[in-house]
Amino acid sequence: MYVLKSARIPDGEDVAPPDDDVRGGGLRNGARGELPTVIYLDTRAFTRDCVGGWLRRSLSGLSVHVLPDPDQIETTPTAGDQIQAVIINTGPERMSSAAVTRLVSRVRELLPDTPVAVLSDHEDAESIREAFDLGVRGYIPTSLASLVAVGAVQLVCVGGTFAPAAALLSQNGHSQSSGGESLIQGFTQRQSQILECLRRGMANKLIAYELNMCESTVKVHIRNIMKKLKATNRTQVAYLTRDLFEGASQHQPA
Repeated sequence: MYVLKSARIPDGEDVAPPDDDVRGGGLRNGARGELPTVIYLDTRAFTRDCVGGWLRRSLSGLSVHVLPDPDQIETTPTAGDQIQAVIINTGPERMSSAAVTRLVSRVRELLPDTPVAVLSDHEDAESIREAFDLGVRGYIPTSLASLVAVGAVQLVCVGGTFAPAAALLSQNGHSQSSGGESLIQGFTQRQSQILECLRRGMANKLIAYELNMCESTVKVHIRNIMKKLKATNRTQVAYLTRDLFEGASQHQPA
């Protein structure tokens, strides 16, 4: 059961805004602006209209602001402490893609204390781990039933964390990427690639160029790697992972 902290809506008030508000991605002022707010961010017009309208109808007690661009967050009339969560629809894009990492990083830069959840077409354990490595608090696959997805959003809004357990439980033992590339156990595909670059003594800018990533995203991954290893510098990271790379090479097919 999910618990949602919400403001009371007077009887008879319609929580779903007019269609033109959804289409324009605009923000409504007035009485609803005083309600706790959820920002729904989607760069694609069709899913922005459809999912944005569904969220507004489903999340009673919350005002849903639909935006096509994260930079528009700065122009919202809602105070930062009123924003309960940001939901980003990444669609078919992988969490490791440059577009998604830039999008999540920008939202977290604008609202560092606000929980972020992603709505994704992918439901594999690798994507989920990469999302949480970027700092999200919820991973909601589009394969979920709508009521479950609403509950996941509500859970994130009150400070909880959501991920589909089935996808995580199906992943065990030594992992391989979708392309058959061996992964270092305990690290995502991106982290494994970055670890290999660190072992080669590459600077962040070169790592970003080789892996087609933003340099800021590389820094986020390196911080998470150091946290996992309890390392204080890049040299320690290379030293502590030397045995992991040897173990990974032994698992690769002949």
